[in-house]
Amino acid sequence: MRARLLIAAILAATAWAPQSVHNASAIFCYSGDPPAVYQACVAYNQGIGQQVNNQNQLINIQSKINNTINQINAIDAMIASLQSQIAAQKALIAQTQAAIDELSRKIRFGEASLIRQNAHVTVREQLLNQRLRYVDSHGGVNYVRLVLTANSINQLLNRMVGAQQVASSDRRLLVGLEEEHSQIAQANTDLDGERSQVSALLKQQQEAEADLEKNLATEAAALAFEKQLVAQLAAQYDAVQAERAAIDAQVAERAREYAAAAVKAGGGNGVFEWPEPNCGPGCMSQRFGCSSFYLEVYEPSCPYPHKIHTGIDIAGPYGTPIVAADTGVAYLYPGSVGYGNLLVIIHGNGYSTYYGHLAGYAPGLGTGQVVPRGTTVAFEGSTGWSTGPHVHFEIRVNGVYKDPCIWLGC
Repeated sequence: MRARLLIAAILAATAWAPQSVHNASAIFCYSGDPPAVYQACVAYNQGIGQQVNNQNQLINIQSKINNTINQINAIDAMIASLQSQIAAQKALIAQTQAAIDELSRKIRFGEASLIRQNAHVTVREQLLNQRLRYVDSHGGVNYVRLVLTANSINQLLNRMVGAQQVASSDRRLLVGLEEEHSQIAQANTDLDGERSQVSALLKQQQEAEADLEKNLATEAAALAFEKQLVAQLAAQYDAVQAERAAIDAQVAERAREYAAAAVKAGGGNGVFEWPEPNCGPGCMSQRFGCSSFYLEVYEPSCPYPHKIHTGIDIAGPYGTPIVAADTGVAYLYPGSVGYGNLLVIIHGNGYSTYYGHLAGYAPGLGTGQVVPRGTTVAFEGSTGWSTGPHVHFEIRVNGVYKDPCIWLGC
């Protein structure tokens, strides 16, 4: 119990420390607590681990992550962590409250029992006082007188037995009172210990509730911020898809213009080579097909969020040369939102290829220029909606995106 009181004093002292050094939300778990409380406390501390202050984490996400999708992902991860912490905090609070209620019940019963015991002792003490006053006024037992005044041996024996019984009764009364006083002292000590434990549990409860309130406020702020981000992302999605539609419309128009020139130059036969010779099929980081990336093209046949990756991603070193997959007429779109620096090559007979996220174009390359198959046309980069150096490569047939691996055999 002394150790418990010492720990409580230490916790009380640390409560005066500046809040700037109180970022960690871990609390001390005392092994002397009721088992359910101790286990809930340990689970709570394991749940939060070595986390930094959640509010600072939210501020960091808001200020240091520029990509909206990355912000949403970070917020989702943070909210999941917060919900785990909140569940552990609520479990700890519930267990602590149950322990406080049980201790309070024991204290009430202990106090009631102590009142009854004190009343019993008071009655016994009154009996002792009466006996002492009687002895004081009449003196102790005079055994010589008992012998001399006895009329018979039987009377003498009866007087002797009676005197011994009185003395034995006095001794039992004294011993009993001593034991009861000892029991009362122990009961008071036990009650003081239980009251101290309740005080320590209440302090722990207050700390957990303060942490819970802070986490609930942070979770509400994070959810509100995520709602703003989702609205921004919806606007960005609309902008990207509008830009994609505009590019596709221009490509369709240019395809009609350049089709004859592309076929005359030798393109449009449906044969394509790997667009990044220095980084072969082993560098492919994402295939054609359903995607979880919010800004991809809508495809109802894909699972939520119903998006499709319209090409393949080839992730090589930054600046790796990109070649024309087939002969055709180049069309440049520098600085687009989604694709970043984009190159479209129209090959004729309905074929076109797209090369996105480029670091830049080959020197001297311009819109309307015929580029032979295998000619370096650009360099791998990470422009637009990109998470690292790669080229996004598409094959379109009459404006419809197809899996490039159908032609490339990847």
